Amino acid sequence: MKENILFIQGIYDTIDLFIADLSAAFEELGDAVYILDVREKDTFLQKLWNLLEEPGIDAVVTFNNIGYNLSFSEGKNIWEEKNIPYYNILMDHPFHYDQPLRHAPKTSRIFCTDRNHVTYLKRFYPELAHVDFLPHAGMEADISRPSEAGTCYLSYGKEVSHPCIKERQIDVLYAGSLSKYVAEGLVPDLGEIQEYDAFALTQEVLKNLIQNPYQTTEDVVETYFQSIGIQYSDEELCRQITKLRFLDSFATSYYREQSVRLLVEHGIKVAVFGGGWDQCEWADNPNLLYGGKVLAPQVLELMNHSKIVLNTMTWYKNGIHDRIINGMLAKSVVVTDTSQYLKEEQKKMADTGFVTFELPEIQHLPGIVEDLLQQADKMQAIADCGYLYAKNNHTWIKRAEYLKRTR
Repeated sequence: MKENILFIQGIYDTIDLFIADLSAAFEELGDAVYILDVREKDTFLQKLWNLLEEPGIDAVVTFNNIGYNLSFSEGKNIWEEKNIPYYNILMDHPFHYDQPLRHAPKTSRIFCTDRNHVTYLKRFYPELAHVDFLPHAGMEADISRPSEAGTCYLSYGKEVSHPCIKERQIDVLYAGSLSKYVAEGLVPDLGEIQEYDAFALTQEVLKNLIQNPYQTTEDVVETYFQSIGIQYSDEELCRQITKLRFLDSFATSYYREQSVRLLVEHGIKVAVFGGGWDQCEWADNPNLLYGGKVLAPQVLELMNHSKIVLNTMTWYKNGIHDRIINGMLAKSVVVTDTSQYLKEEQKKMADTGFVTFELPEIQHLPGIVEDLLQQADKMQAIADCGYLYAKNNHTWIKRAEYLKRTR
């Protein structure tokens, strides 16, 4: 049955790109799609009102809580008032969105990109009636069509060509900022915390995460509290975990930096894009090719010119990152640290579609990459297999089909 689906965009360029692909997928499935941009402040609410009146909206799909608190009548959430399902896809750990989740519309259906995030929400936000797992999806750039700087055309499911591995100029690409510089803004005044020694906690938890990187941040924080004799209620524990979420970003940043540093110090050239890399103490290494910050569409294009797309998870322990799928859809060889979900996916594959390494054994990463770069035919076979795997399992049309089944 044809439905009217509303998308809300205008906060992040990456999410706008997700919406471009996902909305096209819903259209391909026969739905009518409407996109409102929150940057159009003078007309946004009037356009929303018009859509709600005619033709009417069957569901709103958004990312990271965009538009969750909209209202026309004071104290009345518009999605609750109109009984419109609010599909909210979280692209990060839920502890980054505590307040929006506490005040989510009663019509919310929350989707997480890591199974551990689903567990977290079900434990600490029991009032959320519908929480589900929705893996990241990827996007495929059509580089056969010239585009303006900072933009790209998406394939929207069409067959498009990609350069073969031998033709690509970039050996290794890492697209992502060093999150420790963002995390610095999340650190509370540790000296003001009276319930426990926050400085000791910070050192111990971060050390534990780095030495035992298969654990989630929330589990390590809870275990630490128990070790010092503090047993919080779930409500208070959630509050403490939210306050300490900067530790997650520091652990992520540690391994992100180590992965690139190991490669460049072994003589492998790595092109990096994103904030913070130029601030590293080893940033003068000639093998580090720093390209600065670029927009999400440009990253998709860069992947098409890269032999290897390197990824380290944003501390996902049971999920997949879109950088992995985007790399495969660009017919690059993806080299990534693993997760429980990725291990399950690898077992389903007849041939190798991506290459994984374990964070505790990150010292082996340069050898893995050097071996690949010396075998172009092997790399092409992996890239071709990865492309088919991603195309068949991890596109936005696959996610649109799943979302429609949940209706």
